[in-house]
Amino acid sequence: IRAKELYSEIIKGAWLNGEPGMVWLDRINKDNTTPALGTINATNPCGEQPLLSGESCNLGSINVGKFVINDSFDETRFAKVVSTCVHFLDNVVDANQHPTEYTTSMNQATRKIGLGIMGFADLLVQLHVPYNSEKARIIGQYVMKHIQIWADDESLNLGITRGVFPTW
Repeated sequence: IRAKELYSEIIKGAWLNGEPGMVWLDRINKDNTTPALGTINATNPCGEQPLLSGESCNLGSINVGKFVINDSFDETRFAKVVSTCVHFLDNVVDANQHPTEYTTSMNQATRKIGLGIMGFADLLVQLHVPYNSEKARIIGQYVMKHIQIWADDESLNLGITRGVFPTW
């Protein structure tokens, strides 16, 4: 079978089954931050978090549609919620009960968390911004950039107060 035909069949199957797509593990492993623990060999079901054997990622979402007050985005409250969510998700790492001792130790060693959003369309509706507009893209970039900044700040604070994660 020709590579192009095979690739087309894979993509068609992914679309039919609602799969998120394909990942290239060789490329992902170039960015593996803990290569001494092994190679990344999987992702979570939606594909946004590369995982080592035995790992999981504790995921959370913030409903950004809940941050509009008087036709404007409440950045101050949003920043606080992002920090709180990162702190909470880090606590979840210890609170989780995993099926094996290995998965428990891997998750406590790497402490992977992920924070995303939901309600983006609701946010845009409340701000009277068309979904397919340049302004919507700018808002999306702003929201995600600030989640990263504030999440990184809270992760740094957790590292200072709790110590760095074991495989740092």
